[in-house]
Amino acid sequence: MRKNTKRLLLGLVAVAILGGVYAGLMHMPDEQDTSSESKTLVSADADALSSIHVALSGGDDYTLTSTTKNKKTTYTMSGTQDTSAYSDSLMQNLFSTASSISGTVVEESCSDLSKYGLAGSDSISTVAITDTDGKTTTLRFGVSSDVVSGTYCNLDGKTDVYLVDSDTASALLEQESYYRNLTVLGSYYSLSSELQSLTVDALADGTVLTVQARDTSGMDETTAKAYSDFVFTAPESCDADDSELKNGLLSDLQTLLTAQSIAADNPSDLSPYGLDNPTARVHIKTNSMDATVLIGSVTDDNSGRYVMKEGGSTVFVSDASGCGFLSDDWSDWRSANLMPFSLNEVSQITVTQNGTTHAVAVTQESSDQDDADAESEDSSNTDSSDTDSSDVSQTAALDGETMSTEALQQLYAALDSVNYTRIVDAPTAQQAQATVTLTMTDGTTRSLSFAKGGSREYLVSVNGGAYAYGVQQDELTSITDALTTK
Repeated sequence: MRKNTKRLLLGLVAVAILGGVYAGLMHMPDEQDTSSESKTLVSADADALSSIHVALSGGDDYTLTSTTKNKKTTYTMSGTQDTSAYSDSLMQNLFSTASSISGTVVEESCSDLSKYGLAGSDSISTVAITDTDGKTTTLRFGVSSDVVSGTYCNLDGKTDVYLVDSDTASALLEQESYYRNLTVLGSYYSLSSELQSLTVDALADGTVLTVQARDTSGMDETTAKAYSDFVFTAPESCDADDSELKNGLLSDLQTLLTAQSIAADNPSDLSPYGLDNPTARVHIKTNSMDATVLIGSVTDDNSGRYVMKEGGSTVFVSDASGCGFLSDDWSDWRSANLMPFSLNEVSQITVTQNGTTHAVAVTQESSDQDDADAESEDSSNTDSSDTDSSDVSQTAALDGETMSTEALQQLYAALDSVNYTRIVDAPTAQQAQATVTLTMTDGTTRSLSFAKGGSREYLVSVNGGAYAYGVQQDELTSITDALTTK
């Protein structure tokens, strides 16, 4: 008897549980499995759409317009006169997404749209897509599904309910700010390849820095390869170390020019952002742009930096790391090589030391490639640099006597490797103990003067400037040794 009572109680409990599950399922929206029917809601060529009006339940309401003229398509955002304020590529992506939309059929002729968040208007977002013929298709979006990935949707005025995949729904329902262009100068520039000139006024220590792309218009390809891509004109004239410059200053600036967010549009007061009295001004000129970026104060959380284009109306927040260059030592970006040159530019090398002068006269000759014998002869001529693959051969005479190929190669290598190891903070007047002068084929000269510095060190003056560079003693010894090589 007790067993039967126990079984009866267990049975009643099971029925109650199953009844509860069934009741719960009855209150959930019908969900289709992966084999449910899919229906095309919008299908058109992206260039056949003229506008997309998005009205989000949160209050954002905007229209994107597409205009094609002379086979060129432009995109505009409603309510803006600044065409650079919004990203063309992001707006184009919206038109591409809106041209092909499909959904899985969830329920046909639904009598209770509220269970999908599609009743009323307060919680509904709409996307109205108009083609060039004036036909408009309006999609209404409700809540997201709790069971599968997607958002419920129906066509305006219809009661059939569809499930649009999450990626498509998210792309269609972005806030207006999503389309804002976060590039401070309005578009993206590769500074390392497009830069013409750059001025930083000023670094943290007050240094005004100017760097520009080297003018190679008067050089042949071989000569141009012997020099850096960039040169400094302030605070001193010298060659840049391209790798250090690109990985330091230019890399930081590239980060700074791509903002993380927008702090304000058309602010009446720039002082909260430190832009009424900028920390620094960076003037950038590329092949297609000439603009100045203002750098303001650090954000409250120290992670960002306020920046804006001079004359612009938007204050951006960029990653604070993009301003790392302001506190760097600009000397880290300059070339350590004190006498860059191309072999086919040299006509004479003069070395004066302890009152004795040695002169190396270099003769540049065009290589004769007409036959194998001439080619073989050319291959034995001095070329001293692996980077100088020109059709010029060279012969040399040291103090009027023929100089061997090996000696000339050694001299070139020594001249090419005069690198400074330190820069003197307060250079003083010195008496030159040795001077090396290159006379180029165009008649110009370049010189290095050596004066005794510290232990096993010379201080060097470049082209008559201050003795500001410390070089190892071996640098001069290598040059003079080459003059005694047979």
